[in-house]
Amino acid sequence: MDNLVGHNYDNAFMGGTLALTSFKRQFGLVDKSTTEFNNLSSNIVITFQAGCLFACLLSLPCAEILGRRLTLIIPSIIFLIGAVIELVGNLESLYAGRILTGLGLGPLTMVAPLYVSEIAPAAFRGRCIGFFEIMIQLGALLGFWINYGVSRHISSSSAAQWRVPVSLQIPLICVLLLGSIFLPESPRFLMKRDNIEKATSTLCQLRNLDISHPLLQQELNDIYTEVQLERESMGDTRGESTWTSIKKKWHECTRPQIMHRISVGVICQMIAQLSGINGMNYFSPLIFRSLGVTGTDTGLFATGIYGVVKSVSATVSMLFLVDRVGRKTLLLAACGIMSFSLFFVGAYVKIAQPDETTQDINSGAIAAIAFIYIYSIGYASAFGGIPYILSSETAPLNVRSISATLGASMQWLMNLVITKATPYMISSIGYGTFFFFGSCVVCGGVYIFVFLPETKGVPLEHMAMAFGHEDMVAVTERIVKAKSDQHALSEVEQVEKV
Repeated sequence: MDNLVGHNYDNAFMGGTLALTSFKRQFGLVDKSTTEFNNLSSNIVITFQAGCLFACLLSLPCAEILGRRLTLIIPSIIFLIGAVIELVGNLESLYAGRILTGLGLGPLTMVAPLYVSEIAPAAFRGRCIGFFEIMIQLGALLGFWINYGVSRHISSSSAAQWRVPVSLQIPLICVLLLGSIFLPESPRFLMKRDNIEKATSTLCQLRNLDISHPLLQQELNDIYTEVQLERESMGDTRGESTWTSIKKKWHECTRPQIMHRISVGVICQMIAQLSGINGMNYFSPLIFRSLGVTGTDTGLFATGIYGVVKSVSATVSMLFLVDRVGRKTLLLAACGIMSFSLFFVGAYVKIAQPDETTQDINSGAIAAIAFIYIYSIGYASAFGGIPYILSSETAPLNVRSISATLGASMQWLMNLVITKATPYMISSIGYGTFFFFGSCVVCGGVYIFVFLPETKGVPLEHMAMAFGHEDMVAVTERIVKAKSDQHALSEVEQVEKV
Protein backbone atom coordinates (compact mmCIF):
# COMPACT_ATOMS: atom_id res chain seq x y z
CA MET A 1 0.00 0.00 0.00
CA ASP A 2 2.99 2.29 0.26
CA ASN A 3 2.74 3.09 -3.44
CA LEU A 4 -0.63 4.67 -2.65
CA VAL A 5 1.05 7.07 -0.24
CA GLY A 6 3.22 8.02 -3.20
CA HIS A 7 0.10 8.40 -5.37
CA ASN A 8 -1.41 11.30 -3.47
CA TYR A 9 1.94 12.52 -2.19
CA ASP A 10 2.51 13.70 -5.77
CA ASN A 11 -0.94 15.31 -5.87
CA ALA A 12 -0.15 17.25 -2.71
CA PHE A 13 3.55 18.05 -2.87
CA MET A 14 3.60 19.29 -6.47
CA GLY A 15 0.89 21.90 -5.87
CA GLY A 16 2.80 23.30 -2.90
CA THR A 17 6.20 22.99 -4.58
CA LEU A 18 4.98 25.11 -7.49
CA ALA A 19 4.40 27.90 -4.95
CA LEU A 20 7.96 27.75 -3.52
CA THR A 21 10.24 30.62 -4.52
CA SER A 22 13.25 28.30 -4.89
CA PHE A 23 11.34 26.11 -7.35
CA LYS A 24 10.21 29.09 -9.42
CA ARG A 25 13.77 30.40 -9.56
CA GLN A 26 15.28 26.99 -10.44
CA PHE A 27 12.88 26.40 -13.34
CA GLY A 28 12.60 29.95 -14.66
CA LEU A 29 9.06 30.70 -13.47
CA VAL A 30 9.76 33.85 -11.41
CA ASP A 31 9.22 36.44 -14.14
CA LYS A 32 6.38 34.70 -15.93
CA SER A 33 2.99 36.35 -16.33
CA THR A 34 -0.01 34.77 -14.62
CA THR A 35 -1.09 33.17 -17.90
CA GLU A 36 2.40 31.81 -18.64
CA PHE A 37 2.81 30.52 -15.09
CA ASN A 38 -0.59 28.80 -15.18
CA ASN A 39 0.33 27.17 -18.50
CA LEU A 40 3.74 25.93 -17.34
CA SER A 41 2.53 24.77 -13.93
CA SER A 42 -0.38 22.85 -15.41
CA ASN A 43 1.98 21.26 -17.98
CA ILE A 44 4.30 20.15 -15.17
CA VAL A 45 1.35 18.53 -13.43
CA ILE A 46 -0.33 16.89 -16.42
CA THR A 47 2.82 15.25 -17.84
CA PHE A 48 2.63 12.99 -14.79
CA GLN A 49 -1.08 12.34 -15.31
CA ALA A 50 -0.63 11.64 -19.03
CA GLY A 51 1.97 9.00 -18.14
CA CYS A 52 -0.43 7.51 -15.59
CA LEU A 53 -3.26 7.32 -18.13
CA PHE A 54 -1.15 5.66 -20.84
CA ALA A 55 0.42 3.14 -18.46
CA CYS A 56 -2.90 2.37 -16.83
CA LEU A 57 -4.31 1.23 -20.18
CA LEU A 58 -1.14 -0.78 -20.87
CA SER A 59 -1.36 -2.50 -17.49
CA LEU A 60 -4.33 -4.65 -18.56
CA PRO A 61 -2.32 -7.18 -20.63
CA CYS A 62 0.48 -7.03 -18.04
CA ALA A 63 -1.89 -8.02 -15.23
CA GLU A 64 -3.24 -10.88 -17.35
CA ILE A 65 0.18 -12.15 -18.48
CA LEU A 66 2.45 -11.44 -15.51
CA GLY A 67 -0.09 -11.58 -12.72
CA ARG A 68 -1.07 -9.02 -10.12
CA ARG A 69 2.11 -9.23 -8.06
CA LEU A 70 4.65 -8.56 -10.84
CA THR A 71 2.45 -5.77 -12.18
CA LEU A 72 3.00 -4.08 -8.83
CA ILE A 73 6.77 -4.59 -8.81
CA ILE A 74 7.88 -3.61 -12.34
CA PRO A 75 6.11 -0.21 -12.48
CA SER A 76 7.61 0.64 -9.08
CA ILE A 77 11.09 0.38 -10.61
CA ILE A 78 10.04 2.74 -13.43
CA PHE A 79 8.66 5.19 -10.85
CA LEU A 80 11.94 5.10 -8.93
CA ILE A 81 13.95 5.98 -12.06
CA GLY A 82 11.60 8.87 -12.84
CA ALA A 83 11.84 10.27 -9.30
CA VAL A 84 15.64 10.36 -9.55
CA ILE A 85 15.53 12.14 -12.94
CA GLU A 86 13.24 14.85 -11.52
CA LEU A 87 16.07 15.94 -9.21
CA VAL A 88 18.40 16.93 -12.07
CA GLY A 89 17.08 20.48 -11.92
CA ASN A 90 16.04 21.63 -15.40
CA LEU A 91 12.63 21.81 -17.03
CA GLU A 92 13.34 19.09 -19.60
CA SER A 93 14.44 16.53 -17.00
CA LEU A 94 11.49 17.50 -14.80
CA TYR A 95 9.08 16.74 -17.64
CA ALA A 96 10.88 13.46 -18.43
CA GLY A 97 10.95 12.40 -14.79
CA ARG A 98 7.28 13.16 -14.28
CA ILE A 99 6.32 11.16 -17.38
CA LEU A 100 8.27 8.18 -16.00
CA THR A 101 6.78 8.48 -12.52
CA GLY A 102 3.38 8.58 -14.21
CA LEU A 103 4.21 5.45 -16.21
CA GLY A 104 5.19 3.82 -12.94
CA LEU A 105 2.19 4.89 -10.89
CA GLY A 106 -0.60 4.36 -13.45
CA PRO A 107 -0.55 0.53 -13.33
CA LEU A 108 -0.44 0.57 -9.54
CA THR A 109 -3.74 2.44 -9.28
CA MET A 110 -5.37 -0.27 -11.41
CA VAL A 111 -3.70 -3.37 -9.98
CA ALA A 112 -3.60 -2.53 -6.26
CA PRO A 113 -7.39 -2.36 -5.67
CA LEU A 114 -7.92 -5.31 -8.03
CA TYR A 115 -5.37 -7.37 -6.11
CA VAL A 116 -6.88 -6.44 -2.74
CA SER A 117 -10.42 -7.23 -3.93
CA GLU A 118 -9.28 -10.70 -5.02
CA ILE A 119 -7.57 -11.62 -1.74
CA ALA A 120 -9.91 -9.95 0.80
CA PRO A 121 -12.84 -11.75 2.52
CA ALA A 122 -16.26 -10.50 1.35
CA ALA A 123 -17.22 -9.19 4.81
CA PHE A 124 -14.14 -6.94 4.97
CA ARG A 125 -13.53 -6.26 1.28
CA GLY A 126 -14.68 -2.63 1.39
CA ARG A 127 -12.55 -1.97 4.44
CA CYS A 128 -9.49 -3.62 2.87
CA ILE A 129 -9.77 -1.71 -0.41
CA GLY A 130 -10.57 1.34 1.71
CA PHE A 131 -6.97 1.21 2.93
CA PHE A 132 -6.20 2.31 -0.64
CA GLU A 133 -7.91 5.64 0.09
CA ILE A 134 -6.43 5.89 3.58
CA MET A 135 -2.91 5.54 2.18
CA ILE A 136 -3.71 8.05 -0.56
CA GLN A 137 -4.82 10.61 2.02
CA LEU A 138 -1.78 9.92 4.19
CA GLY A 139 0.32 10.65 1.12
CA ALA A 140 -1.52 13.93 0.61
CA LEU A 141 -1.08 14.80 4.28
CA LEU A 142 2.65 14.14 4.06
CA GLY A 143 2.96 16.21 0.87
CA PHE A 144 1.04 19.19 2.23
CA TRP A 145 3.03 19.42 5.47
CA ILE A 146 6.42 18.71 3.90
CA ASN A 147 5.89 21.77 1.71
CA TYR A 148 4.87 23.86 4.71
CA GLY A 149 7.93 22.66 6.63
CA VAL A 150 10.46 23.43 3.90
CA SER A 151 8.84 26.81 3.26
CA ARG A 152 9.20 27.70 6.95
CA HIS A 153 12.59 26.21 7.76
CA ILE A 154 14.68 26.11 4.55
CA SER A 155 15.80 29.33 2.90
CA SER A 156 14.23 30.14 -0.44
CA SER A 157 17.75 30.76 -1.75
CA SER A 158 18.62 27.08 -1.23
CA ALA A 159 17.78 24.42 -3.83
CA ALA A 160 17.16 22.05 -0.92
CA GLN A 161 13.82 23.80 -0.39
CA TRP A 162 12.36 22.16 -3.52
CA ARG A 163 14.63 19.10 -3.67
CA VAL A 164 13.49 17.75 -0.27
CA PRO A 165 9.80 17.28 -1.20
CA VAL A 166 10.73 15.90 -4.64
CA SER A 167 13.29 13.44 -3.25
CA LEU A 168 10.88 12.00 -0.66
CA GLN A 169 9.20 10.06 -3.47
CA ILE A 170 12.25 7.78 -3.51
CA PRO A 171 12.01 6.18 -0.03
CA LEU A 172 8.24 5.82 -0.43
CA ILE A 173 8.53 3.73 -3.58
CA CYS A 174 11.49 1.76 -2.18
CA VAL A 175 9.30 0.54 0.69
CA LEU A 176 6.82 -0.81 -1.88
CA LEU A 177 9.56 -2.63 -3.79
CA LEU A 178 10.81 -4.33 -0.64
CA GLY A 179 7.32 -5.18 0.59
CA SER A 180 6.21 -6.62 -2.75
CA ILE A 181 8.79 -9.39 -2.49
CA PHE A 182 6.71 -11.00 0.25
CA LEU A 183 3.28 -10.62 -1.37
CA PRO A 184 1.46 -13.80 -2.49
CA GLU A 185 -0.13 -13.98 -5.92
CA SER A 186 -3.91 -13.63 -6.15
CA PRO A 187 -5.53 -17.09 -5.69
CA ARG A 188 -8.15 -16.16 -8.29
CA PHE A 189 -5.41 -15.39 -10.84
CA LEU A 190 -3.69 -18.68 -9.99
CA MET A 191 -6.95 -20.58 -10.44
CA LYS A 192 -7.38 -18.99 -13.89
CA ARG A 193 -3.92 -20.33 -14.74
CA ASP A 194 -4.98 -23.83 -13.57
CA ASN A 195 -2.48 -23.70 -10.71
CA ILE A 196 -5.07 -25.16 -8.34
CA GLU A 197 -2.57 -26.44 -5.78
CA LYS A 198 -0.87 -23.04 -5.44
CA ALA A 199 -4.24 -21.24 -5.38
CA THR A 200 -5.39 -23.52 -2.56
CA SER A 201 -2.25 -23.08 -0.45
CA THR A 202 -2.31 -19.30 -0.99
CA LEU A 203 -5.93 -19.04 0.10
CA CYS A 204 -5.18 -21.19 3.17
CA GLN A 205 -2.37 -18.77 4.02
CA LEU A 206 -4.52 -15.67 3.47
CA ARG A 207 -7.48 -16.99 5.50
CA ASN A 208 -5.33 -18.76 8.12
CA LEU A 209 -7.58 -21.80 7.76
CA ASP A 210 -6.90 -25.50 7.22
CA ILE A 211 -7.65 -26.86 3.77
CA SER A 212 -10.45 -29.01 5.21
CA HIS A 213 -12.31 -26.06 6.74
CA PRO A 214 -15.82 -25.76 5.20
CA LEU A 215 -15.56 -21.97 4.70
CA LEU A 216 -12.32 -22.40 2.78
CA GLN A 217 -13.79 -25.23 0.73
CA GLN A 218 -16.83 -23.09 -0.12
CA GLU A 219 -14.68 -20.14 -1.25
CA LEU A 220 -12.44 -22.40 -3.33
CA ASN A 221 -15.50 -23.96 -4.91
CA ASP A 222 -16.96 -20.52 -5.74
CA ILE A 223 -13.69 -19.38 -7.34
CA TYR A 224 -13.33 -22.61 -9.33
CA THR A 225 -16.96 -22.45 -10.46
CA GLU A 226 -16.58 -18.85 -11.64
CA VAL A 227 -13.46 -19.75 -13.62
CA GLN A 228 -15.37 -22.59 -15.29
CA LEU A 229 -18.25 -20.21 -16.00
CA GLU A 230 -15.83 -17.87 -17.77
CA ARG A 231 -14.65 -20.73 -19.97
CA GLU A 232 -18.24 -21.78 -20.69
CA SER A 233 -19.25 -18.26 -21.76
CA MET A 234 -16.10 -17.27 -23.66
CA GLY A 235 -14.62 -20.58 -24.66
CA ASP A 236 -11.39 -22.03 -23.30
CA THR A 237 -8.76 -19.32 -23.92
CA ARG A 238 -5.80 -21.17 -22.41
CA GLY A 239 -4.25 -21.94 -25.79
CA GLU A 240 -4.89 -18.50 -27.25
CA SER A 241 -2.70 -15.41 -27.28
CA THR A 242 -3.26 -12.80 -24.58
CA TRP A 243 -4.50 -10.25 -27.14
CA THR A 244 -7.08 -12.70 -28.49
CA SER A 245 -8.23 -13.39 -24.96
CA ILE A 246 -8.49 -9.65 -24.19
CA LYS A 247 -10.48 -9.06 -27.40
CA LYS A 248 -12.96 -11.72 -26.28
CA LYS A 249 -13.20 -10.02 -22.90
CA TRP A 250 -13.86 -6.64 -24.51
CA HIS A 251 -16.64 -8.25 -26.52
CA GLU A 252 -18.04 -9.74 -23.29
CA CYS A 253 -18.13 -6.21 -21.82
CA THR A 254 -20.64 -5.14 -24.49
CA ARG A 255 -23.33 -7.37 -22.99
CA PRO A 256 -25.89 -5.07 -21.27
CA GLN A 257 -25.67 -6.86 -17.91
CA ILE A 258 -21.87 -6.70 -17.84
CA MET A 259 -21.83 -3.13 -19.15
CA HIS A 260 -24.08 -2.03 -16.29
CA ARG A 261 -21.86 -3.67 -13.69
CA ILE A 262 -18.68 -2.13 -15.10
CA SER A 263 -20.17 1.33 -15.72
CA VAL A 264 -21.01 2.09 -12.08
CA GLY A 265 -17.34 2.12 -11.05
CA VAL A 266 -16.24 4.04 -14.15
CA ILE A 267 -18.94 6.71 -13.81
CA CYS A 268 -18.33 7.10 -10.07
CA GLN A 269 -14.67 7.76 -10.89
CA MET A 270 -15.78 10.43 -13.35
CA ILE A 271 -18.10 12.02 -10.77
CA ALA A 272 -15.27 12.04 -8.23
CA GLN A 273 -13.00 13.98 -10.56
CA LEU A 274 -15.76 16.34 -11.75
CA SER A 275 -16.18 17.36 -8.12
CA GLY A 276 -12.90 19.23 -8.64
CA ILE A 277 -10.93 17.38 -5.98
CA ASN A 278 -7.62 17.08 -7.81
CA GLY A 279 -7.82 20.69 -8.90
CA MET A 280 -8.14 21.40 -5.17
CA ASN A 281 -5.17 19.14 -4.37
CA TYR A 282 -2.75 20.50 -6.95
CA PHE A 283 -3.74 24.15 -6.76
CA SER A 284 -4.96 24.47 -3.17
CA PRO A 285 -2.53 27.34 -2.38
CA LEU A 286 -3.97 29.23 -5.38
CA ILE A 287 -7.53 28.44 -4.27
CA PHE A 288 -6.91 29.64 -0.72
CA ARG A 289 -5.34 32.83 -2.10
CA SER A 290 -8.51 33.36 -4.14
CA LEU A 291 -10.40 33.30 -0.82
CA GLY A 292 -8.14 35.96 0.68
CA VAL A 293 -5.47 33.81 2.38
CA THR A 294 -2.23 35.66 1.60
CA GLY A 295 1.43 34.68 2.00
CA THR A 296 3.13 31.46 0.93
CA ASP A 297 3.45 30.05 4.47
CA THR A 298 -0.14 30.91 5.40
CA GLY A 299 -1.49 29.35 2.21
CA LEU A 300 0.56 26.19 2.72
CA PHE A 301 -0.58 25.99 6.36
CA ALA A 302 -4.25 26.24 5.30
CA THR A 303 -3.54 23.56 2.70
CA GLY A 304 -1.93 21.37 5.37
CA ILE A 305 -5.06 21.57 7.53
CA TYR A 306 -7.04 20.59 4.42
CA GLY A 307 -4.86 17.47 4.19
CA VAL A 308 -5.43 16.59 7.86
CA VAL A 309 -9.21 16.83 7.47
CA LYS A 310 -9.17 14.58 4.39
CA SER A 311 -6.89 12.01 6.00
CA VAL A 312 -8.95 11.70 9.20
CA SER A 313 -12.22 11.54 7.24
CA ALA A 314 -10.94 8.81 4.92
CA THR A 315 -9.61 6.74 7.82
CA VAL A 316 -12.86 6.89 9.82
CA SER A 317 -15.04 6.14 6.80
CA MET A 318 -13.00 3.34 5.25
CA LEU A 319 -12.37 1.56 8.57
CA PHE A 320 -15.74 1.93 10.27
CA LEU A 321 -18.43 2.95 7.78
CA VAL A 322 -17.96 1.50 4.29
CA ASP A 323 -18.81 -2.10 5.30
CA ARG A 324 -21.49 -1.05 7.80
CA VAL A 325 -23.32 1.91 6.26
CA GLY A 326 -22.67 0.75 2.70
CA ARG A 327 -21.28 2.21 -0.52
CA LYS A 328 -24.43 3.84 -1.90
CA THR A 329 -25.47 5.59 1.32
CA LEU A 330 -22.02 7.09 1.82
CA LEU A 331 -21.86 8.32 -1.78
CA LEU A 332 -25.29 9.98 -1.59
CA ALA A 333 -24.46 11.66 1.73
CA ALA A 334 -21.18 12.90 0.25
CA CYS A 335 -22.96 14.36 -2.78
CA GLY A 336 -25.16 16.44 -0.48
CA ILE A 337 -22.25 17.66 1.64
CA MET A 338 -19.96 18.44 -1.31
CA SER A 339 -22.51 20.21 -3.52
CA PHE A 340 -23.75 22.48 -0.70
CA SER A 341 -20.16 23.34 0.27
CA LEU A 342 -19.16 24.18 -3.30
CA PHE A 343 -22.24 26.33 -3.85
CA PHE A 344 -21.54 28.22 -0.61
CA VAL A 345 -17.91 28.91 -1.55
CA GLY A 346 -18.98 30.01 -5.03
CA ALA A 347 -21.59 32.36 -3.58
CA TYR A 348 -19.01 33.87 -1.20
CA VAL A 349 -16.49 34.48 -4.00
CA LYS A 350 -19.22 36.06 -6.16
CA ILE A 351 -20.39 38.43 -3.40
CA ALA A 352 -17.11 39.29 -1.64
CA GLN A 353 -14.80 39.07 -4.69
CA PRO A 354 -11.62 38.36 -2.63
CA ASP A 355 -8.23 38.42 -4.34
CA GLU A 356 -4.54 38.13 -3.51
CA THR A 357 -4.40 41.78 -2.38
CA THR A 358 -7.00 41.17 0.35
CA GLN A 359 -5.28 41.83 3.69
CA ASP A 360 -7.92 40.79 6.22
CA ILE A 361 -9.88 37.55 6.32
CA ASN A 362 -13.44 38.38 7.34
CA SER A 363 -16.09 36.08 8.78
CA GLY A 364 -17.37 35.26 5.29
CA ALA A 365 -13.92 34.11 4.20
CA ILE A 366 -13.56 32.00 7.34
CA ALA A 367 -16.91 30.36 6.59
CA ALA A 368 -15.84 29.73 2.97
CA ILE A 369 -12.58 28.13 4.11
CA ALA A 370 -14.54 26.02 6.61
CA PHE A 371 -16.78 24.80 3.80
CA ILE A 372 -13.71 23.85 1.74
CA TYR A 373 -12.76 21.62 4.68
CA ILE A 374 -16.34 20.28 4.96
CA TYR A 375 -16.24 19.56 1.22
CA SER A 376 -13.06 17.55 1.77
CA ILE A 377 -14.80 15.50 4.49
CA GLY A 378 -17.53 14.53 2.01
CA TYR A 379 -15.05 13.62 -0.70
CA ALA A 380 -12.59 11.65 1.43
CA SER A 381 -15.31 9.69 3.24
CA ALA A 382 -16.85 8.38 0.01
CA PHE A 383 -15.57 9.38 -3.42
CA GLY A 384 -11.92 8.93 -2.52
CA GLY A 385 -12.12 5.16 -2.06
CA ILE A 386 -15.53 3.80 -3.03
CA PRO A 387 -15.14 4.20 -6.84
CA TYR A 388 -12.03 1.98 -6.62
CA ILE A 389 -14.01 -0.53 -4.55
CA LEU A 390 -16.82 -0.60 -7.12
CA SER A 391 -14.46 -0.97 -10.11
CA SER A 392 -12.77 -3.92 -8.41
CA GLU A 393 -15.79 -5.78 -7.02
CA THR A 394 -18.79 -5.34 -9.34
CA ALA A 395 -17.53 -7.07 -12.51
CA PRO A 396 -17.32 -10.86 -13.09
CA LEU A 397 -13.89 -12.47 -12.77
CA ASN A 398 -13.40 -12.81 -16.53
CA VAL A 399 -13.65 -9.02 -17.07
CA ARG A 400 -12.66 -7.76 -13.61
CA SER A 401 -9.24 -6.59 -14.79
CA ILE A 402 -10.91 -4.64 -17.62
CA SER A 403 -13.29 -3.04 -15.12
CA ALA A 404 -10.39 -2.02 -12.86
CA THR A 405 -8.46 -0.69 -15.88
CA LEU A 406 -11.39 1.38 -17.15
CA GLY A 407 -12.08 2.77 -13.68
CA ALA A 408 -8.47 3.80 -13.06
CA SER A 409 -8.10 5.15 -16.62
CA MET A 410 -11.21 7.29 -16.22
CA GLN A 411 -9.78 8.62 -12.98
CA TRP A 412 -6.53 9.66 -14.67
CA LEU A 413 -8.23 11.03 -17.79
CA MET A 414 -10.58 13.27 -15.80
CA ASN A 415 -7.76 14.09 -13.39
CA LEU A 416 -5.73 15.37 -16.34
CA VAL A 417 -8.62 17.41 -17.79
CA ILE A 418 -9.68 18.98 -14.49
CA THR A 419 -6.12 19.73 -13.39
CA LYS A 420 -5.35 21.43 -16.71
CA ALA A 421 -8.55 23.47 -16.55
CA THR A 422 -8.64 24.46 -12.86
CA PRO A 423 -6.07 27.31 -12.79
CA TYR A 424 -7.63 28.86 -15.90
CA MET A 425 -11.13 28.49 -14.46
CA ILE A 426 -10.14 30.16 -11.19
CA SER A 427 -8.36 33.06 -12.92
CA SER A 428 -11.07 33.60 -15.58
CA ILE A 429 -14.49 32.67 -14.18
CA GLY A 430 -13.69 32.73 -10.44
CA TYR A 431 -16.82 31.81 -8.51
CA GLY A 432 -18.18 29.94 -11.55
CA THR A 433 -15.52 27.28 -10.93
CA PHE A 434 -17.21 26.24 -7.69
CA PHE A 435 -20.71 26.41 -9.19
CA PHE A 436 -19.58 24.17 -12.06
CA PHE A 437 -18.12 21.52 -9.75
CA GLY A 438 -21.15 21.70 -7.44
CA SER A 439 -23.54 21.15 -10.36
CA CYS A 440 -21.52 18.12 -11.50
CA VAL A 441 -21.82 16.62 -8.00
CA VAL A 442 -25.62 17.11 -8.01
CA CYS A 443 -25.91 15.30 -11.35
CA GLY A 444 -23.68 12.55 -9.99
CA GLY A 445 -25.93 12.12 -6.97
CA VAL A 446 -28.94 11.60 -9.23
CA TYR A 447 -27.05 8.90 -11.18
CA ILE A 448 -25.99 7.11 -7.98
CA PHE A 449 -29.53 7.16 -6.56
CA VAL A 450 -31.03 5.68 -9.74
CA PHE A 451 -28.43 3.23 -11.04
CA LEU A 452 -26.14 2.07 -8.22
CA PRO A 453 -27.19 -0.95 -6.10
CA GLU A 454 -25.74 -1.64 -2.66
CA THR A 455 -22.83 -4.11 -2.81
CA LYS A 456 -21.59 -4.28 0.79
CA GLY A 457 -20.99 -7.83 2.02
CA VAL A 458 -21.83 -9.46 -1.33
CA PRO A 459 -19.29 -12.19 -2.32
CA LEU A 460 -17.55 -11.43 -5.62
CA GLU A 461 -18.85 -14.66 -7.16
CA HIS A 462 -22.47 -13.72 -6.34
CA MET A 463 -22.34 -10.01 -7.29
CA ALA A 464 -24.84 -10.46 -10.15
CA MET A 465 -27.65 -10.71 -7.59
CA ALA A 466 -26.95 -7.17 -6.32
CA PHE A 467 -27.62 -5.87 -9.84
CA GLY A 468 -30.88 -7.78 -10.18
CA HIS A 469 -29.38 -10.43 -12.47
CA GLU A 470 -29.45 -14.18 -11.96
CA ASP A 471 -26.62 -15.57 -9.86
CA MET A 472 -24.42 -17.17 -12.51
CA VAL A 473 -22.54 -19.34 -10.02
CA ALA A 474 -25.84 -20.91 -8.94
CA VAL A 475 -26.83 -21.29 -12.60
CA THR A 476 -23.55 -23.05 -13.35
CA GLU A 477 -23.98 -25.38 -10.38
CA ARG A 478 -27.48 -26.29 -11.58
CA ILE A 479 -26.16 -26.97 -15.08
CA VAL A 480 -23.37 -29.18 -13.71
CA LYS A 481 -25.88 -31.03 -11.52
CA ALA A 482 -28.28 -31.45 -14.46
CA LYS A 483 -25.47 -32.82 -16.64
CA SER A 484 -24.46 -35.18 -13.83
CA ASP A 485 -28.06 -36.37 -13.39
CA GLN A 486 -28.42 -36.83 -17.14
CA HIS A 487 -25.20 -38.85 -17.24
CA ALA A 488 -26.41 -41.02 -14.34
CA LEU A 489 -29.78 -41.55 -16.05
CA SER A 490 -28.01 -42.55 -19.26
CA GLU A 491 -25.96 -45.15 -17.38
CA VAL A 492 -29.13 -46.57 -15.77
CA GLU A 493 -30.77 -46.85 -19.20
CA GLN A 494 -27.71 -48.67 -20.54
CA VAL A 495 -27.87 -51.15 -17.63
CA GLU A 496 -31.61 -51.73 -18.19
CA LYS A 497 -31.00 -52.46 -21.87
CA VAL A 498 -28.44 -55.07 -20.91
